[in-house]
Parts: sequence; C-alpha cells; structure tokens
Amino acid sequence: MKKTKPVAYLLLMFMFTVLAACGNSSSEPNANTGTNAANGGTNSGNGGTNAANGQSDTQTPAGGTIRLGLVGGGMTPMVAQIGISDGSYEKAGIKIEEKDFTAGADMVQALVGGSLDVVLGSYEHVLRQQQNGLGVKAYGEIFNGVGYALVVKKDAPYQSLKDLKGKTLAVTKVGSLSDTGLREGLKEEGLDPEKDVRLINGGSGATMLAAIEGGQAAGGMVSEPTISQMLATGNYRVLYDPPFDFAGIVVMAKTDWVAKNPDLMKLFLKVSGEVNGRAQQDPASAVAAMQKIFDKIPPDVMKTAVGNQLAKVPEGLKVTEDGAAFVQKTQLDQGILKKEIPFADAVDLTFLP
Repeated sequence: MKKTKPVAYLLLMFMFTVLAACGNSSSEPNANTGTNAANGGTNSGNGGTNAANGQSDTQTPAGGTIRLGLVGGGMTPMVAQIGISDGSYEKAGIKIEEKDFTAGADMVQALVGGSLDVVLGSYEHVLRQQQNGLGVKAYGEIFNGVGYALVVKKDAPYQSLKDLKGKTLAVTKVGSLSDTGLREGLKEEGLDPEKDVRLINGGSGATMLAAIEGGQAAGGMVSEPTISQMLATGNYRVLYDPPFDFAGIVVMAKTDWVAKNPDLMKLFLKVSGEVNGRAQQDPASAVAAMQKIFDKIPPDVMKTAVGNQLAKVPEGLKVTEDGAAFVQKTQLDQGILKKEIPFADAVDLTFLP
C-alpha cells in the first residue's frame, strides 16, 4: 500500500511530461506542442536577432535557416536542445526551424525527401541511406551511446541480464534503437534475444512505467529524463546500461545540401561545440535551458539527467570509428546491411572546428 501513492504520482508526472515535452507516445502535432511552446520566444524573435547579428557577421560565417529534425521525448539530442532553448543558434545568426518526430525512420525519410536540412539521429540511418545509394553523411556527433537503460523494480530478484531468461522485456518499439541496445547486451550475456526472452513494445513515459509496474514486463528500456524520474522515487533501479561506444546521435545531412551550405554547416557545428563547452563548465546553465523544454521535471532530477547526458557527449563532437563500427556490426548482424560501408564513405569531419 505504501507504493500506491508514489506510483500514482509518478504516473501523473509522466503524463504531464509527455504532453509538455514532446513525448514519444504523442502524435507528431502534440509532440511539437511542448517543445515549440517552450521555444516560442526563441523562434518568434529570429527576425530581429538576425538583423542585429549584422554587427557580428564579420566574426563568424554568414548564418541562415536550418530545418532541423530530432526525435522528441528524450534528451539524447541535448546539445542542440540547449542551443535552441537558450538562443545560442539564434545569436549566431542561425534560424532553427525545429520539427520533432516520434521515430527516427520517419525523420530520416523527411530528410531524404527534402523537407529537412539536418537531422539528429542514430548513425544506423546514415548507413542505411548509404546502402540505398543516397548521399547522406554524418558530420559530427552529439551523443555517444544507445541512450536507453533497462530499468526494473528495486525489489526485483534480477541481478544481471542472465537472470531474465524466459522473461518479457519492454523496448520503446521493436526494431528501434532501444531494442538494438538491449539485444546486444543479451547476446553478450549468452542469451538469444529471439528465443530466450520475449520483447514487446512498451512505448515511453507513462506507458512504459505502467508495463513495468503492472507486471507486463520484467523491465523496460527508458531514456533520460525518464530514468532519473523513476530512480528518484526509490522504487526502481537500472539493471543494464549499455556500456559500449555507439554512434547514437550524429549530425547528418545530405551531401548536396552541405555542398551548397558549407559555411552554415560549419557554423552550426561550431555553435554546437560551444554550447557543449559551456554546459560542461556550467551544468546549471544546461539544467535551466532544459527545464524550458521539460518543464514538469523537478530541478534536482533534471540536474542528474543533465549530468548523465553530458558524460556521453564525445570530445570535439567527433564520430569515433569504434562507435561507428559497433553500429555497423548491429546492422550487419540483423541483416539490414548487406556489406560493410567504409567509415570514410559515411562520415565527413572536415566541417568541425
């Protein structure tokens, strides 16, 4: 009986968070509402700021507009989220037209179709487009990792993934990044993801919490700030956090767009690096910026979540060959890629400062 009230409260917290912070369980229009509302002041002021930036154009390359795609509901694209929230891109002369998605595949399709200029998503999408003969490359990386961890009830008897044989586990969506990360962990522990466990779609936020709390799943793959929210209640713990290098969130774009906008890409990456540098030096500023987006998350919980995310931003925003290779391995193992794609064919780091 003691857990009923905290769990009910947490469910309500998640419901508010999903609505206010572009949760994955929302439809795309609703997902945009929270983030765009939080950024409304930033976006509406671009005209005046760009005009004012005429004084600083001699110090930085000319700005412009970037139609930017990212998957909402989580914090893996945090560097860009901070830059949008605190006006860093705007001050540099970049007008960000943000569009949030509930799935990476849909987002990349919009990039390929020409309705987006730059996308923040997993390197696996770059590899898939390369295989399809399309000119999409990674130009930097803002998160090195899967971005999801397996959370179980605190009093659950499981001590490792081996203990989950025969159990049902929830991922956001089968075939998603959370699914890939969990499958790799299971295989490293000698379990066959197809035979030794049952993987189900658990969604995110309140739906994932309900699956774990209600017993439909022994554990679920969740991302920040959901992880920190759940742990803060004292009722949950992390059983598995994928430890391997993984090019989780890269800055990708079509090569022809970059060829036409080289200075704009350089400026976007430059400002992103500066945003990360400030956040690493002053995490409190990052907390304040992120709370404009996730406004239902308590400051202490957001502080923990921000710290966890900052630790996984790669130095210099560089895509590592190890991280790229691990992603490629998962795609080859799943039969999605038919052959290896050389790092040099899929990654161009020459636009980084």
